[in-house]
Amino acid sequence: MAAELIVQGEQRRLSAIMFTDMVGYSSLTQKNERLALELLEEHRRLLRPMFEKHNGVIVKTIGDSFLVSFDNTLNAVLCALETQHTLSEYNAASPETVQIKIRIGIHLGDVVHRQGDVYGDGVNIASRVEATAEPGGIAVSEDVFRQVQNKIDASFTKLGKGELKNIKTDVAIYKVEPKTVEPLNIANVLARLRFVVKQRRTRTMALAALACLVLIAVVSQTMLGKSEKRQILVVVTDFVNETDVRQLEIQLGDKSRAVIEESPDLSVMTRPRMYEELKLLKKEKNRRVNEVLALEICKQTHADVLITALVKKFGHVYSVDMKAVDPIRNQYLATAVEQTEKIDDLPTMVQKVSEKIRRQLESQSDKLREAN
Repeated sequence: MAAELIVQGEQRRLSAIMFTDMVGYSSLTQKNERLALELLEEHRRLLRPMFEKHNGVIVKTIGDSFLVSFDNTLNAVLCALETQHTLSEYNAASPETVQIKIRIGIHLGDVVHRQGDVYGDGVNIASRVEATAEPGGIAVSEDVFRQVQNKIDASFTKLGKGELKNIKTDVAIYKVEPKTVEPLNIANVLARLRFVVKQRRTRTMALAALACLVLIAVVSQTMLGKSEKRQILVVVTDFVNETDVRQLEIQLGDKSRAVIEESPDLSVMTRPRMYEELKLLKKEKNRRVNEVLALEICKQTHADVLITALVKKFGHVYSVDMKAVDPIRNQYLATAVEQTEKIDDLPTMVQKVSEKIRRQLESQSDKLREAN
């Protein structure tokens, strides 16, 4: 348990502090405020479960940023790695205009917990560390590195030691990546180069780093290769709602997307991206994505699967009927039906049918990749 000192309502203890920040959010707000707000909500929806899973406590949100406290550095770094992996998969299935990229910074320090907030140099350093991270990257202080270097399946690249704004002492910064990424690669050398230049080190060092970058680029082109199975792109329509409950179709559709997205084989198109595609089709006025519009989106994006769903009420019985089809060949791929007499059970029913559809699609994943 972390050491803790309580003085006049304050709690002073050693905590791992994480800062996250969305890249390019402010400029997007100026260009397209509605899209920016939708992406902000999507970003929060994706990140909050990650913090909860790794026992992180959200201290506060500051615009497009999160300040999160962890009792130990291991949970904090594992959370950061899983968060960036989740966003990487999300972005792989999204056009550049609706991708969500964040920077994450983590520092271990003595902080003061007071009335639901945190204060102290530890918080300030964490904020500055986050600013050194690259878009989609993770940066940690040396204190964090020392705590987790032999306890976690990840690679650490020392970027350097330099001054951080408004911090009196120099702080060594490390870049963190999954261990499947080679520690010595172009991205790491480029990150090192940027850090050196930012810290205004000698021109000789910068040129040396650049020379290493060029050399590794040549070697990588001739020696390194990567083959991964692509994810299957899935478009889920809003539910057809034949009950007397308004807005149910959108709520259940979002629930279904979240369940299907849990598969590593499937990449579900998000609502913001669907609206972006509708905009390209000049049909952005439609706030509900029905089967006809979804089919157009599938053809435009070369999606592999189209999922439609119907929720009906027969007397006192609610029925959830879901189908997955090949949008190109118009062939059924999977079906599932569930019934309940309680409207409060509908989310559970949607989860069940979505899980059934997900499993059926996973069993056909190789065929779907080959077909399209």
